[in-house]
Amino acid sequence: MKEIFKELIASFHATGVPIPSKRDLSLLEVPEGIRKVLVLIGMRRSGKTWSFFQIMHDLMASGIDISKIVYINFEDDRLLDMQVKNFQDILEAYFELYPEYLHRNDIHFFFDEIQEVKGWEKFIRRLLDQEKMELYVSGSSAKMLSKEIASSLRGRTMVYEIFPFGFSEYLNKRNIQASLVQSTKQKIAVLSAFGYFLKFGGFPEVIDASPDVHRAILQGYGESVIYRDIIDRYGVSNTSVLKQLLFHCVRNSATAFSISKMYQTLKSTGYEISRNTLYEYMTYFEDAYCIFSLHKFDLSQRKSSTAMKKVYAVDQGLITAFSLASQFDVAAQLETAVFSYLRRMSSSLFYYRTAEGKEVDFVVLLADFSVKLFQVCVSLKDEHTRRREVSALEKTMNELKLTVGYIITLEEEESVVIDGGMILVVPAWKLFLSSKLP
Repeated sequence: MKEIFKELIASFHATGVPIPSKRDLSLLEVPEGIRKVLVLIGMRRSGKTWSFFQIMHDLMASGIDISKIVYINFEDDRLLDMQVKNFQDILEAYFELYPEYLHRNDIHFFFDEIQEVKGWEKFIRRLLDQEKMELYVSGSSAKMLSKEIASSLRGRTMVYEIFPFGFSEYLNKRNIQASLVQSTKQKIAVLSAFGYFLKFGGFPEVIDASPDVHRAILQGYGESVIYRDIIDRYGVSNTSVLKQLLFHCVRNSATAFSISKMYQTLKSTGYEISRNTLYEYMTYFEDAYCIFSLHKFDLSQRKSSTAMKKVYAVDQGLITAFSLASQFDVAAQLETAVFSYLRRMSSSLFYYRTAEGKEVDFVVLLADFSVKLFQVCVSLKDEHTRRREVSALEKTMNELKLTVGYIITLEEEESVVIDGGMILVVPAWKLFLSSKLP
């Protein structure tokens, strides 16, 4: 397999690094002398490879020659028979091509979708212990990576999650100026783009695709998650139930989800499945960064884990791709887009239900121990809707002793004074252009 690796390395160096669309990728600087593996995880096709290319361009801009960068994609069909013993062939192939670099410490190895090779973590550990190159790996399974990292690479990784494009990245891809201070013409362009973003989402490959192509490609992503991230890895044979579960969660994104109800629905239509197996399947979808479960906020861990959960697709474009045109729900798309934005900011995300049963969509716990509340509503123009949303947020603010809350809308903006605090109504597109929470 050494000759194959020589071919891959030489081809990459001859072709050059593709120019990526700029991602909002903030990497922490590791102190000199400390060795860490940079790990990117996220759903398939969300942009991990292009994030690698962005890092490579940054390296080359700092003076690193492309010959000192190695990129291997383990989904390449020439590597289908790859085994852990073949990892050594990568080192031998590279240093036979570039023997003058054998003792350099400014070499950078990028391994894409490395989870395809069982036992990869042992090789990475050996490189950390015995070699000098900088290491970067990516994968599409949070569970596999975390399990393998915990066993062999504990404390020696820097992990970054990669999601489909956020709105600012989407605008950049479409060459639209992303700024909160805009001329009338710029604002019209941004609002028009936001309409498309809300409907079709931010998967990089489909930014400029027609609706039919968008649907076909994103449905293909769903198939890849089912077959490659679940069936191939976990030996699951019940393909029909996996598809039913994925379709249900995507089409009902931003709603409450009950395994028991799903079990009864499947059972009534003739599917043989247990509740425990459905729990396992949901875990698989979450590990693949395709579906997320949102727990109820409660100081009691037990109450939080046993309460009804809400489900969200990783990207609102999936709702459009998996639903009939008549089923498009702007409210669900908006709430899913807000979820995706907030999830980028914090993994400590919950929904809240007051003592009176009123619900607030998102409680965000930040690294500085601050707490922020976000309610999502398409419009507050209807007086009944306005009272309901403001009341739920006000009650939650009182119970959590907060003085500021946010209602995210499609386009409305105002400040609502309440007893003991303030509710800020913010258009979603403005929120999404902020690199940090208000």
